[in-house]
Amino acid sequence: MSTVIMSACWPLQGMTATQKAVLISLADNANDEGVCWPSVSNISLRTCLSERAVQGAIKWLCSVGALATSDRTGRSTVYTVTPEAYAPPQELHPRSKCTPADGAG
Repeated sequence: MSTVIMSACWPLQGMTATQKAVLISLADNANDEGVCWPSVSNISLRTCLSERAVQGAIKWLCSVGALATSDRTGRSTVYTVTPEAYAPPQELHPRSKCTPADGAG
């Protein structure tokens, strides 16, 4: 377990609870370089999520740069947790300021 990687992951925002749970589970397994290789089944057990939900979260985490994967023939996937590379998706429609109607408030 790397407290360095875990500490870098906790403050990250812009993801669902499922995605965050998978990221934290991977960070908990990672060494100080962010490398770990738990099975999807193991992540599923640790997070109380379905294997399909874990797979979806891993795919999303890779797409936003928080995670990198590499396959090992006949073995589980190697994950590298990269919180410093995380770039959350931007809102499609920026929030606009609302002005109260006359007499509201």
